Amino acid sequence: MSSRWNILWAAPWGLASWLAVELVIFAPVFLVGLLLLPALLLVAPVVQRESTIDAGVQVEAFAWGWANTLWGNLEDGLSPTWWTIQCGAAAPTWKTRMTWYLRNPVCNMRFWPVVSTLPKTSVCWIGTDQVPADGTPGCFLCWEGAYVGFRWQCRSWGVWAGWKVNPADRNGCTDYRKFGLGTAGQIIRF
Repeated sequence: MSSRWNILWAAPWGLASWLAVELVIFAPVFLVGLLLLPALLLVAPVVQRESTIDAGVQVEAFAWGWANTLWGNLEDGLSPTWWTIQCGAAAPTWKTRMTWYLRNPVCNMRFWPVVSTLPKTSVCWIGTDQVPADGTPGCFLCWEGAYVGFRWQCRSWGVWAGWKVNPADRNGCTDYRKFGLGTAGQIIRF
């Protein structure tokens, strides 16, 4: 079957698989985190480690590996500096860490096999060749095997849903997604 006809299965499969991951995997981990994270933030030791994505950048992480895998953030840590400042604190606090979790509750799952994948150069898509993250209008439905993503944007806002697969991945991925696509359910403002 040619890639042109793959759209017949890509769109419905993308919606169904994305919803299944969001509801069956992410939602339970998020809900357990809402109950457990406040206690973890009070009792679990916090250490400095290098960001998985930003080489040379130190981030806060739980010393307990299981806690960090489920409710940490391998890229930005428990409360990145910019978020701490935006929250009006001089140093990370329980409140800045908790609000960061609410903003990015299952961030590490983009590194988990099956839940996420690494971008590949064999992507298929319909729509705009690329939709840059700068407010340039465009839209696409893009897929790599079972991982399907949709992005639409105008000059002031946009929507990204499904996996963060992008038509530009055919040239190789050099941004933060090269460690794992992860999923999106975002309304983006420019």
